[in-house]
Amino acid sequence: MAGPTLRTVRSRLDLRWLVAGVLAICVGGLGAALLYANASSSASVITIKRTVYRDQTITADDLGVISLAVPIGLDVVPADRLAEIIGSTAIIDLPAGGILTPAEFGDPVVPSGYVRLGLRLDPGRIPSSATEPGASVLLVPVGRDGGEPPSGGSVPATIATIPRSQTDGSIVVDITIAAAEGTRVAQLAAGGQLTVLRVPGEKR
Repeated sequence: MAGPTLRTVRSRLDLRWLVAGVLAICVGGLGAALLYANASSSASVITIKRTVYRDQTITADDLGVISLAVPIGLDVVPADRLAEIIGSTAIIDLPAGGILTPAEFGDPVVPSGYVRLGLRLDPGRIPSSATEPGASVLLVPVGRDGGEPPSGGSVPATIATIPRSQTDGSIVVDITIAAAEGTRVAQLAAGGQLTVLRVPGEKR
C-alpha cells in the first residue's frame, strides 16, 4: 500500500518542480528582453554637472554627456546639441546631477544693455490697454501735485509682466528699460513722478 502513495507524492513534487522551472525560464526570458530593450533604446543626453542658477549663463564646465535609457515622457536634450546650449541662459535653477530638458534654457530674460525694474503706480497712471507683456510704452516724468515735471525726457520701455492691482488701488508692474535710464527711472518711480503711455510698436 505504501508504494502507490509514495509514487503519488513524488509525482506531485515533480510537477511542482516542473512548474517552478517553467516560471523561472519565463522570468529570465522577460528580464533579458527588458535589458535588451533598455540597451537598444539608450541615448546620449546632456546632464548638469554643477548647479546653474536662474538667469546665469551656462558654460561648458556646467554640462556633461551620459548614455541612458530615456524614461517614457521625459523630454531630454540630445548630446549633439551641446555646443548650441553653451552660452545660453538658465531659465530656472538647474541642480547638479539632473538631466537637462529643452524648457530649462534659452535666451536671456533681460537682454544685454537693459535692466528689469518694478514700478508701483498710482491709480490712473497706466492705461488698461498696456496689460500685455511685450507692449511698448513711454515712461513720462510728471510733477508732484501738478507742479513742473522733473528734467529729462520720456523713457521708452517694454511691459515685462501683467500689471497687478493692489489693495490700495495702486498698480504693480515690471518693465524693461535701457540700463542707462535705470537709476533715473527708479528715482522718479520712488517719488511717484511717472505715468505710463501706451505707444504703437512690436513686442520686443
